Amino acid sequence: MNLVVIRVSGAEFDPDGFAREHRLTPDITWRAGQPDAVGQVHAHSGFNITVADEPSAAQSVAKVRHWVHENKLALQTLETWGGTAVLDFPVIVGGSDELTSSVAFSESDLALFVESNLAVCVTGYPSQDD
Repeated sequence: MNLVVIRVSGAEFDPDGFAREHRLTPDITWRAGQPDAVGQVHAHSGFNITVADEPSAAQSVAKVRHWVHENKLALQTLETWGGTAVLDFPVIVGGSDELTSSVAFSESDLALFVESNLAVCVTGYPSQDD
């Protein structure tokens, strides 16, 4: 699957207030000063939201495009809440049955992300081949 998340965070960000105001349901929320699951202290408060989990990268991009259109106004207000957002797209690398992995964005996708104050990250994950 192609699990795409938006990570929202900021030193002065109020994740609960923002989510409540914009009717968002985070998958996970964290607070500045609190330890994470491995004991490291968070420098910022924030949350993750899954926006797509589709069989292909192209289907995930289409679903993300729809989600961003639907939540564009909320994303545009993030700065006033003290937050920033990053779209994180996965790419599986190193699979023996896969020659290449990629995720493609059109010019209009990139323009939409910019208009919505979204940064984009493409993260490589190792394949689970044995």
